[in-house]
Amino acid sequence: MKRIYPMLFLIILIIPVFSSGCVSKSPEEAVESTVIGFLNAVNEGEINTAFDMYKGKDFLAPASISMIFDNKGIEEGSIKELNIASQEIRENLAIVKVDCSASTLDLMGKEKDITVIPLYFMLQDTDIGWIVTRVTFGYPLEFEDAELVEIEVEKTPVDLIADNAVVISVASFSMLGAGVYLNRKDKARQQEQKRAIDISDAMPLPKESLSQYVKLVPAQQSKVGDRTTVDVWVKNFGQQPYEKFAVKARFGNTVDVENINLFFDTIAPGETAKRTWVIRPKVSGWVSMEEPTVVFDYMGARYTGVLDPVWINVQ
Repeated sequence: MKRIYPMLFLIILIIPVFSSGCVSKSPEEAVESTVIGFLNAVNEGEINTAFDMYKGKDFLAPASISMIFDNKGIEEGSIKELNIASQEIRENLAIVKVDCSASTLDLMGKEKDITVIPLYFMLQDTDIGWIVTRVTFGYPLEFEDAELVEIEVEKTPVDLIADNAVVISVASFSMLGAGVYLNRKDKARQQEQKRAIDISDAMPLPKESLSQYVKLVPAQQSKVGDRTTVDVWVKNFGQQPYEKFAVKARFGNTVDVENINLFFDTIAPGETAKRTWVIRPKVSGWVSMEEPTVVFDYMGARYTGVLDPVWINVQ
């Protein structure tokens, strides 16, 4: 039993060494690890993980990451090799160039060739570590153009109570306002349901074109009888606005849906917009959302197209 005490003594000595940061990563290693981790998450379709590693204006939502990377020729699972071509760190900022080797597919879905796409990353060292703040395709970034971002460190429960003391004290007065708001919201929803989507005289678009800027993202977990969602993300890559943009789909009798038609109305150039179907599955298994149909006006012409069905796994 006496031999245990020297071992415990050694453990007590080692723990402060690890906690002091002596074995932590260097800035160069941490920056490289962040960039590679971000690109691996994109390649594996873990866009929420990638978005958690990012803070900036290039990507406004998780789905916009996959949309923009797809548009630049880097689709999910296409990355074959990542090479850190250059890396420079100045104080709490870093710029990294990555040569990304991505495969392209032919019409039969087979790998055709591999293209090297240069990517440039701007990173910032924050209280929660290095994060990505800019991503560009093909053109370099400069430290002089860096915009520092502010990261909010998660507050403790005590901090939250102190910050919201005034709100808590007047909560009873808010209930009346909430009732008025909900009444107005219900009336607005009923008015929205009366709107119709007309695709007559619209020119058809292939789904391959639509999928470049329209993404349908179902919730990862769905249960019988519980509300779940299917998000519709739209990115306007054009120079003119999308007008009267709307999406509809056909739902079977195995689900209840609040609004079959989703109206985006006007989407400005460069804007990313989102609307959400809220559904309640009645049975377990795979539930389908058939014929997602998009219709919109662009530069005086009307277009429409049908995307692939969305399958929802209901537990």
